[in-house]
Amino acid sequence: MDEADGSSGRFTVSIRLHETFIVARVASELDYTSAALLHRQVEDAWATTRSAGLVLDLGEVTFCDSMGIGVLVLLLKQRREQQSNLVLSNLPPLLERILTITGLRTAFQVVPSVEEALQTVQPPSRA
Repeated sequence: MDEADGSSGRFTVSIRLHETFIVARVASELDYTSAALLHRQVEDAWATTRSAGLVLDLGEVTFCDSMGIGVLVLLLKQRREQQSNLVLSNLPPLLERILTITGLRTAFQVVPSVEEALQTVQPPSRA
């Protein structure tokens, strides 16, 4: 787990492996000071595992700026290039609204909880 200082708390990323998925729990502000940290942590975990996908648990995100949205889009693009899944879970209302307003909501697979993501999301076919 890594941390970065945010104006209203400590940004944390907690990463764990659950069967074939990396689960990254993100807390505090996802902004210009923390977006690179999230990306680095996810990519480090991705490089050391053979994962079918990534679940981002965003339930404790209190703020998100354009850099935060940018890192979500970058992670989505990278997972698609690797023919794997990215699932957003526990999406806070603020982040749901930002993704909807920007037209990005439909680009992401969103489920209510990490548990649901792990139960319902199937690894992509590698045809």
